[in-house]
Amino acid sequence: MTQERLTKDQRREQAREIARLEREERQKAQRRNSILIRVGATVAIVGVLAAVGWGIWAGTRPAGPGPVNMASDGILFTGADDGSIEAVETGAVPADSTPVPTDPDAYDVPVRIVTYIDYGCPFCNQFETANASQINDLISAGYATLEVHPISILDRAFLGSEYSTRAANAMACVAASEPDAFLDANSALFAAQPAESTAGLTDDEIRDVLDGAGALTDEVSACIGDKRYAGWVSAASERASNDPALANPTTGRFGTPTVLVNDVRYEGAVDDPEAFAAFIAQNATLGDEPTPTP
Repeated sequence: MTQERLTKDQRREQAREIARLEREERQKAQRRNSILIRVGATVAIVGVLAAVGWGIWAGTRPAGPGPVNMASDGILFTGADDGSIEAVETGAVPADSTPVPTDPDAYDVPVRIVTYIDYGCPFCNQFETANASQINDLISAGYATLEVHPISILDRAFLGSEYSTRAANAMACVAASEPDAFLDANSALFAAQPAESTAGLTDDEIRDVLDGAGALTDEVSACIGDKRYAGWVSAASERASNDPALANPTTGRFGTPTVLVNDVRYEGAVDDPEAFAAFIAQNATLGDEPTPTP
């Protein structure tokens, strides 16, 4: 069978048809791309608006009442007669009020340790890892008290997720509902510390960490979800940041970790437990008694 030869007009018509089909295909592709671009832009705008909305809320949220057991903006731990460590029960900082400092004479111990920590702070993590054990031993032995102040100054390092605030809020929830589990939760949260320049842990991941430390209850979980103490975290962080007594004498600014032993600032290596033990011994108020070895 021989193929019929096309006339000149037929070839011209065929070329026009091919061109028309190609043009329609290009138009379809352009419409698809336009839709994808609009969808992508919408998603990006929603993300930006969410971040802006969170930022506006973060900047305008009321101070709110603080958690119970943190009347000083920190939670205090002492040693019990049986060698266990107990959280001291206190009231809460009322909304738009000021904290009540811990009375240094209320506990007859040679060493009063106070820490200001940010759960996103790598140096705080180093201090915790190096020194938690010896600090706990001193508390258990009745030689020291420890007052922990959760602070949020590193939200900027976690891609808009406000990880430092959310972690401090979670620990405030623990302080209010499960105070005797606070130190275990504190160590666990540092052990799970996310890297800077990431979004940090999600709220559910924080819950998982606290659950593993024996600090998660339904009340703590709900408190985390409510961001119940986020306003207090912001206010407490601002108080610490603006306290001239806590400013680093070298930089003139507040930073974490800030560690005080009997009101004397520790300036040594945060990851050197021997240096911190020596600092404790140097600043302990023991009279003629020898300083215990942590």
